[in-house]
Amino acid sequence: MKNTLLITATTIFCSLVNSAIAKIPSKCEGGGNLKYLWGDALLDHPDCVGPNNMPYPNAAIDRSFRGSNPWSGSFRTGRSQKTIDPFLTRKALLAAHEQNLGESPTISRQARAANVSPSNACGGTPGRLCKTRYNTTAPMYGVSLTSGQPVTIVQKFPDLLQQVVFEVCESTECDVVRGECTQTYVPYLFLVIPLGPVTLTGQDYVLVESGCVCRPKYSAANNQEAAAMASLPRL
Repeated sequence: MKNTLLITATTIFCSLVNSAIAKIPSKCEGGGNLKYLWGDALLDHPDCVGPNNMPYPNAAIDRSFRGSNPWSGSFRTGRSQKTIDPFLTRKALLAAHEQNLGESPTISRQARAANVSPSNACGGTPGRLCKTRYNTTAPMYGVSLTSGQPVTIVQKFPDLLQQVVFEVCESTECDVVRGECTQTYVPYLFLVIPLGPVTLTGQDYVLVESGCVCRPKYSAANNQEAAAMASLPRL
């Protein structure tokens, strides 16, 4: 009898603990560990906690889309056309990026799986002298390029997913030319919230990793560019 009561009490206690743990919000950590972006709407839980320790504002985004929203007018107009499957969009983005790199789909898929560039790929530009990894992400937070402040990037599955391709340095030294591998960035224009002095139109620029360039050891460094990048805070 005592053993039965003990087992029952233990089971109830474990159930309560598991229930409490399940309610603890997880961090928005998807997205490939990028410098100016945080979270991935295709990977993270919808209520994950961002860098501000607050849940992603799904309710506020839903309210904006139900009425006349500041990004695209009436949401009903946007729903009149069929939404493309976000995973098909992801495949199309990766295929376009692979074509731009001049890699065959089979080799590049193997490279992504191993998180490195194919060893037998012949790089025709300095950027290919450095090993990289690339993928897509639907970022949930970013650092504004215009204000330097954190912004929330609007993501609404599946109606509005702002996906981008990123390419990150995997090595610090060039394989052929003696030098260092330097991360490059490109500004992307995202729909963001909240609206503010800089983002009155609901759009703002955020830097996204775009590749890896081999900088020869004895080349003159661009101090102005380095200073500008250093001035942007990380999330």
